[in-house]
Amino acid sequence: MSRTQTNQQKKEFAKLLYVKEGVTVQKELAERVGVSEQTISKWVNKENWQQFRASMIITKEEQLSRLYQQLTELNDYINNREPGKRFANTKEADTLSKLTSAIRQLETETSLADSIEVLKKFIIHIRQDDFVKAKEVTALADGFLKTLT
Repeated sequence: MSRTQTNQQKKEFAKLLYVKEGVTVQKELAERVGVSEQTISKWVNKENWQQFRASMIITKEEQLSRLYQQLTELNDYINNREPGKRFANTKEADTLSKLTSAIRQLETETSLADSIEVLKKFIIHIRQDDFVKAKEVTALADGFLKTLT
């Protein structure tokens, strides 16, 4: 890291490495970012990076993708049988039912992370035109998010 970077920029870079890149060894993070291990420890604990990282590891889209892949694979397996035997047995039918139910739930359920992401994008959009209004919306959004937790 360059010496001209602010502490905030270093913190953001460290968080990116921790959350997205999976660099969880504080000594390595400290060396890469150019701060002390104690600073890294303070950031990780104070801002709960571990929980944030866990929520980012498997996104809703990734979960849906995996479920769709499993559903497709099972359907392909069944469809590759000889004509007249292309139907699901009891276990396969149960698995198909569970996969489609899980997909439906993920597609219709809105998580706290989803709400935060949408509100964040909305506030950024408003901020481009009206900074004061964006501050008002941010306060309202924070109040709304607190009702979801």
